[in-house]
Amino acid sequence: MYLALRPRYCAGFRPTFAADVHHLLVGCSASLFLSMPHKLTFLLPLLLTSLSLRAQTTVLEGRVLNTKTGEPVPFATLGVPHRSIGTVADEQGRYLLRLPAGLTDTLVVTSVGFSREVVLPRALAAGQREFRLLPQEQALRDVVVEHRRVHPALLGRNSAKGDILWLAGSSGKETVDDEWGWEFGTLLKPAKRTYLEEFHVFLATNTYEHLRFRLNLYAVEQGRPGRVLVTRDIQLICTNKEHGWQTIDLRPYALELEARPVFATIQWLQSEKKDPWDKYFSIPVTRQPKQVVVERENSEAAWTTHPMQPSLYFTVMTE
Repeated sequence: MYLALRPRYCAGFRPTFAADVHHLLVGCSASLFLSMPHKLTFLLPLLLTSLSLRAQTTVLEGRVLNTKTGEPVPFATLGVPHRSIGTVADEQGRYLLRLPAGLTDTLVVTSVGFSREVVLPRALAAGQREFRLLPQEQALRDVVVEHRRVHPALLGRNSAKGDILWLAGSSGKETVDDEWGWEFGTLLKPAKRTYLEEFHVFLATNTYEHLRFRLNLYAVEQGRPGRVLVTRDIQLICTNKEHGWQTIDLRPYALELEARPVFATIQWLQSEKKDPWDKYFSIPVTRQPKQVVVERENSEAAWTTHPMQPSLYFTVMTE
């Protein structure tokens, strides 16, 4: 087993701050660098570029509120469409968003159970920092599972072992809030009507004192995640560097899947760690040509696909 750094830090050659260069060298030196002189030659322009990009960043701070009640919308996501720029608000709806200076793209603000808010560049230029989301009307329905007609089963991969550890995180940054909103998951193919009982994901490593994820389910559209299928915010919280199998009880949410493929993902919402070095967590994946792993950098970035399968599964009741 070996570590596979996320494309942000290895294949893309895009460390965000100078200290991330250390992370890049440690993780990728075997395949990317031939000798120490070459490392030093590459390092200097990389450091200068990192410092230059940092100096050109515009920081936006504000809140995301419920249009009807005026209350905060916790863990709302903010992202620039098709770009690796975004973040997630905190419990009080407060956000801190780093944008490249001179950016003229649209900003999209979203949250589970709310309509999308599209913020035009001229509104940001005029100083708008408070965004309001309109709650979606939700028709409540009861899902009754007739246990005599169903049987327990698994949906996904329940092995803790993998060929690669998919690593998410950074080194040397005081905060990783520009990483929040990252999303990772897999394609599931229920053969019959299925009722979700529990969700499980395996964290091989976790250096955070506090780590929060959101579980998302999507319809499949053109081979990638499309329409969101859940209307309630389902979260997984890990404390004290918890690792191993992490579980969410889904029975209170009465989630039912039709006999058609869906994408299930976890979205990184929040993390806390006192030591700025080595902030990361990892999930085992195995190479599977007929399976699909999906990933995106934030809530509005483009999805990428990979022929792999992660250690992620549901315990279900199926017809």
